[in-house]
Amino acid sequence: MMQKEEKIVVVLLVMAILSLIIGYFGFTPVASAYSPDSKVGEKIYVEGTILQKQMTATGDNLILTISNVNVKVFISKDNGAKEVYDAFKNGDKVRIDGKVAEFRNAMEILVENAKDVRKL
Repeated sequence: MMQKEEKIVVVLLVMAILSLIIGYFGFTPVASAYSPDSKVGEKIYVEGTILQKQMTATGDNLILTISNVNVKVFISKDNGAKEVYDAFKNGDKVRIDGKVAEFRNAMEILVENAKDVRKL
């Protein structure tokens, strides 16, 4: 049988663990759908159809044009541009996770990993 002090310690340990779990899941940033109000650096996602995919003339980076979104999606060569270019074609429905960025006074979505582009 546990002593009174031991029971108190067990209860306190359980409460501490539950607090950590709630804190982890409660404060983990969740990606929201991209909108014109999205801020630079915000984690977002877009869903739509690939209308155009184009490798840049210099740098081997990829720029995607997605339906339903008035913003370009940029994937650098170091983040899987060639892999995404080969895996997807115009007309594919996709979900893309990324971060909002600004390039030459225009908003764009930066993809950090080829796995952030998935077929729907």
